[in-house]
Parts: sequence; structure tokens; C-alpha cells
Amino acid sequence: MLSLSTGSIFVDCGSTVRHVDNITGIPWMPDDKYFDKDAGVNVGVNADVLSATQYYRNFSELTTVRYFPDHRIKNCYKFPVMANTTYQLRGTFFYGHYDNQSTVPSFEMAVDGTIVASNFTTQAYVMAYQEVTYVAQTNFTFLCLSRDATNTNPFISAISLVNVSVTPDMVDNLYENYYYLTQYRWNFGGNAIIRYVS
Repeated sequence: MLSLSTGSIFVDCGSTVRHVDNITGIPWMPDDKYFDKDAGVNVGVNADVLSATQYYRNFSELTTVRYFPDHRIKNCYKFPVMANTTYQLRGTFFYGHYDNQSTVPSFEMAVDGTIVASNFTTQAYVMAYQEVTYVAQTNFTFLCLSRDATNTNPFISAISLVNVSVTPDMVDNLYENYYYLTQYRWNFGGNAIIRYVS
């Protein structure tokens, strides 16, 4: 249903260097130019986040995290896009006790002002992702994280923004300001997690 095209952005949140995934060839870049410089704290590779490699081998983007300890209403990433173009935006989250706390944070994720997920990071060593397919309305798109009633710190490991092609039956709904939210992705008969291929 979905096929990749040019203009994709892959952001390794909390990383300070650009690197290329040795399995997919995806070029991951640091996140510092996509959000307010006064927001967020990056956690580089440390013993706790590095535990990601025990559970998700070769997922280098899971070994760093950016978290938001301040109490602003929301913390947003801003990406350049082409208006009236279909994108798939994915936020990926791996907690791994990076902050040495015993409680897994709970928070909300919004895309262009619409809350698409809440309370989805429920297990410390399980990767979670929220993936939305939608039509960009302007030349910028926003992924925002905000606190919920638990008042714990939002965090994020990686962001993928991919310009995609969709089947004709999907187009009408998307242009009516709806979006598609991925619920599950199964690799039937396989034992590997499906990833983007460059």
C-alpha cells in the first residue's frame, strides 16, 4: 500500500551526530534543528538506553533519547513539507529507564494539533511507535508531545517523516482532513520487525 519516495527525514532524537543504519542504509540525523533550542534534554548512549540493543539488535536510533523535563504545555518538532502531499509520520519510543526512575512516563502525542495517541509507553523495555498517514495542509508539519494527568516527562527516541504514495481509495478520506493511524503491523511468517528500506 505504501511506497517510499524522495524527501524523507529520519531523526535520531537525542543524538548529536549523523549516522547511517548498517542494515537499512537509512541516514539518521540529530534532532537539534527541528525543535525549540530551549526545550528538551538529550540523553546520549548510556547503560540504560543502551539496553535497547539487547531487545532490538541493530536499532541504533533507540540508544538515544530526548526528554522534556520543563512544564510547558507542549514540546514540538517542526518539519518542512510540501502542502497537499501525503506523509507518514512516525514517532518511536524506547524508555529503557534512561532516567533511573521506576515509572514509565505517560504523555500525549499530537500531529498538527490533533492528539493521535496517549499513554502508549507502558513497558520499559518494549519499543512503542505511533504512526500517522495524512495530507500536509501547509509547508510545515508538527509533532508535539505534551504532559497528561500523570505529569511525567515526555520523551522520544526517533522520528521518521516519509513522503508516501497511497492507493486511490485512500485519497478521498485523507483530503477531507482525516488521517490513518497505524494500529498494528504484523510480519506473518517472519521473525524480524519490519523497517523502512531506503
